[in-house]
Parts: sequence; C-alpha cells; structure tokens
Amino acid sequence: MADKYRCGKCWKTFDDDKLKVLPGVRCPYCGYDIIYMIRKPTIKVIKAT
Repeated sequence: MADKYRCGKCWKTFDDDKLKVLPGVRCPYCGYDIIYMIRKPTIKVIKAT
C-alpha cells in the first residue's frame, strides 16, 4: 500500500509515486517543499490497571 502525503501550501493529497516526479521532495502540484505524511488510521488499545 502506498503512503499518502499532503502539501503544506495547497493541501492536495498525493501518493508517493507522484513524489518522484520533481527532483527533491516537493509537491507535484504547486512545487512547495513542505509536505506531511498522512497517518494510517490505527487503533491503540491500552489495558487499564
């Protein structure tokens, strides 16, 4: 499963295969250089004592 990323400027989401379009780590839509990795939805169960 491919990781999802979100741009810090235009807030568009994209997969990691589109991340390799431009040299370096940049948004493929606007070219902004700050991107965030979207976390996968996970549930953490903690036993109460």
